[in-house]
Parts: sequence; C-alpha cells; structure tokens
Amino acid sequence: MDVRPLSPSDSFSRNVLQQEWTRLNHRYFADLLPPISIIWSRRLTSSVGMFASRGGPRTRLPGPAFSHREIRLSLPLFERLAARTQYMEQELLNTLAHEMIHQWQFDVLKRRPNHGPDFLRKMTEMNRSGEVAVTIYHSLQPEVLSLVRFAWRCRTCGRIYQRQRNTIDPRRHHCGICRGTLDELCNEDAARHSPIRSNGTPVSGPADKPAGQLTLEFPSFDH
Repeated sequence: MDVRPLSPSDSFSRNVLQQEWTRLNHRYFADLLPPISIIWSRRLTSSVGMFASRGGPRTRLPGPAFSHREIRLSLPLFERLAARTQYMEQELLNTLAHEMIHQWQFDVLKRRPNHGPDFLRKMTEMNRSGEVAVTIYHSLQPEVLSLVRFAWRCRTCGRIYQRQRNTIDPRRHHCGICRGTLDELCNEDAARHSPIRSNGTPVSGPADKPAGQLTLEFPSFDH
C-alpha cells in the first residue's frame, strides 16, 4: 500500500500555526496584533505567503474585524520546499513573521502593507533575536517557476511574462517596459520559456528574475 508523504499542512495545522502566531505576537509585537485567520492555500503559487484584507486599514466593515483579514500560506510551494530541503520549518516561521509585520502595519500603524522603512525597521529588530530570518523576498524562486503554466510575449520588445494562472488579459494589460501588445503563448512555448532545468534547478540568466510587472494589474487584496 502506498503511503502518502506528509504535507506541511499535516504537521502544521491551523491550530499549530495559530499557536506560533500567538507566540510571535507576544515576543515581537507586545500582543498588540488582533486575532487573524491563518490558512493553507492551494491557489497561492506566486508567493509563499500573503496578508490579505478587504478594504483599507481604516475601513470600517460590519462584523468581527478579524473576519476581513487573513494570512495565507502557499501549500504547493511549501510542499515542494519540503521535498528538497530540511529547512521548510524555518522558512515557514520566517514567512509567518514576514506576514505578521504586514499585519502590524495594517492593524497597528493603520497603513497599507509595504516594504518601506517601517517594515525594514521591524524586520531588523526581529532578526536580531536569531530566531527568525525575515527577508523582503522569499528564496523559493525554483519552486515558484516550476509551477509556471501560462506565458505571454510582448510583440514589440519580446519580454516574457510568466504566471501560474491565466490572469493576464491582453485587452487590458500591456508590456510594462514598452507598453507593447501581449500575445499568449501556447502551453508548449510557456514550458519552453520556463527557466527550470529537468532536475528542477533554475537556469541562470535574465530569466531568473521575478516575473515582470505590467502597466495594469488586476485588483487584489492588500499584501
């Protein structure tokens, strides 16, 4: 009988994640952060974590405040990380701490989450403890790129835009470099342009850089 390998969500249930959140809240935020839901997401594949909210930090919505905010963790990316390294647990802790800084910006400072001076100051303060190693950008680029399924090419400058989901509409989006028109590539071409070798490691060069930004993005939660 085949035994399914343990998933990060098996070892780190919502209860366990909430316990870690409570501990970090006490140690680094003086228990100032209000309760928030922490969920494993199968749809989140472009980032290992996300702080999501409905409305801005000063928006008053009916119902409990915590019901309109949540921290999402990418189950697909952490599963791939667990398969190639023994440091998944530390990366998970770092990611949770990262998103809690965004929650702190939102709930305590009443500002939209960003990676500006407030974030950097809090990140540096937390990293001095030696327990967490919060960074602005995650280190899971190979895992992110391995999930690329869709790609678009600019007709003018040839820049490639890669996404895990079909979220680019050429009728609304244009190249962020030259504002050229985008053409969607077929599945075979999208896979060919994915900078991942057969052994799962990234090919060096310009394709290693994070996916390019467009001149118009779809509306999304703050994060």
